[in-house]
Parts: sequence; C-alpha cells; structure tokens
Amino acid sequence: MTKLTILQDESYSKGKKPSERSVKEKTRFGVVIVNKPCGPSSHEVSAFVKKILQVEKTGHTGTLDQDVSGVLPVLINDACKAVPFFIKERKQYVGVMHCEEEKSFAQIEKVFENFKGKIWQKPPLESAVAKKLRIREVYSLELLEVEGKNSLFKCDVEGGFYVRKLCTDAGELLGCGAKMAELRRTKAAGFAEKDAVTLQDLNDAKWLSDQRKNNSELEKIIHNLEDVTTLKKVIASDDVLKPITTGANLAIVGINALDKTIRKGEVVQVLTGKGELVCFATALMNGNTIIENKDGYGLAFDVLRVIQAF
Repeated sequence: MTKLTILQDESYSKGKKPSERSVKEKTRFGVVIVNKPCGPSSHEVSAFVKKILQVEKTGHTGTLDQDVSGVLPVLINDACKAVPFFIKERKQYVGVMHCEEEKSFAQIEKVFENFKGKIWQKPPLESAVAKKLRIREVYSLELLEVEGKNSLFKCDVEGGFYVRKLCTDAGELLGCGAKMAELRRTKAAGFAEKDAVTLQDLNDAKWLSDQRKNNSELEKIIHNLEDVTTLKKVIASDDVLKPITTGANLAIVGINALDKTIRKGEVVQVLTGKGELVCFATALMNGNTIIENKDGYGLAFDVLRVIQAF
C-alpha cells in the first residue's frame, strides 16, 4: 500500500472509523462478496441479497453470465453509488475453452501470446453493452492443461474484458473455431474465492442475527465499502466535508494528505481523517504538483459522486 504524503496535521472529530460501525451501519455502506452459482443471473443474485438482508437497494459489480460462477461483489444501499467506479477493476478467471478440432498445447499457447497486454476487443452479441471496439488489458493469460478438444486456462484481466470473446477469437486464429465451455471468476474487487459466501451462508447469518441476536457471522460477511475500494486516496480536512458533499470541489487548502502518485485526470477516492469514504473525484493536477503548492488555493479535485454527506 502506498504511503500517503501529509500536507497538514489535524485532529479529526467528524464521522466514525469504518471498523467501528455496527451491523446496521455496515448495511448502509456494505458489500457482500457472493459465491455466485451457475443458473441465476447477476441481477437475480443481487435481488436475493436484497431480500435476505431486507435492505432498500442492492447492486452488483462486474456482471457474470448465468452459466458463469464465482466471485460477485454485491453493494448495499448507499454503497450502490460506487458501482460505476468498479467497472474497470481487474479480475481473475479460470476457464475451459472447447475447440472444434484437437490442437496441441504448443499450438494453443502460441495463439494465446496474441492476447496478452492491451488488445482490441468487441463485446459478444449476447452482451448488454454497445458492440464497439475498445481496448482492454490482459495482465496475464496462462494455458494450464489440454485434454482432447478442451483447454484449461487462467487469466488476469481488466474489468470489461470478455473471456467468452477471447475463446472465439482464439478459435479463429487456431483455424478451427472454439467457444467458452466453462468459466469461473476467482477474484474481483481484491477478494478471492475463499472470501466469498453462498446465498445460504448469508441467509443463515441473517437468521442468526434476527432470531438469536448474534451478529458475529453477519459482521464477517458484510464488508465496509472502504475495504473493497482500491482507488488512490485523498484525505480531506473536517472543515471541507460539508462543502464538497453539497456541490463544491476540493481545493488544495482542504487536503490533509494524499497519494503523491496521483495523475491529472485520474479518478480517486476522497476519505475523512477517520477513513470513511466521502466521494469520488477526478484529479485536476498531479499529486506532486499539489504537494509543491500545498499552501495554495487552487482547485485540486473535481467531485464526481458523493457517497455520504456531512
């Protein structure tokens, strides 16, 4: 984790540390990491979480098709405002590609080399987004095993990358045609399979809380939004919390600390001194420039989305 550069010292009084929130408070800005089964859609899983927890609103990040299983972060109530800022978070998958003809390990591995790094990709016809070419990054793509016409692989990719399209595109380069036979997401929003819970686990934890007044399991399952937000950080002073959550942008004078590696145009998370997520904002200048002008009065961040008001 990058160490923040302190611009000015302050004792903070507003808000509460996320780690000190009660279960009721966590549901306001909470996230449940669901182990989605094959069958229901991501929207249906989100609706199940809403019904089980008896909350007003839920939303999921990174849609998984009905025939795909794995890690699905579901945001609760006010945390849903953060959904757009998880779109491009990197994710990991394990999948099976089925070729129309048998190909050797070496042949498939050679073709996979064409799908590493930043590549152009057009979403498949069955996807819900615009069918336009866009660039997505493949951080790693490893062929694990080949048995007959099936190939087992794993990949680490930028959010919005379609593994289903990877398989069909690879099939074209192999000259035989191929399709995705199975897929499981193994990591998303920084959480792995071991961190995910089934809908039954969630239901049992809620029953334990309601019927036995035991919140221990629910406290483990519901994560704070701050725990899953990986954008670079900016710490705002107590004095500017109300202005920036009611229409104002964040000026240099209102910053107490920040990540010096922030670049102009980058989206960041703005936190209170106690670590609560206040809003998302776009940097209007580089982090080093802000540090060099720490006694100035220029605007440093353009507020995009307020998560909670003060």
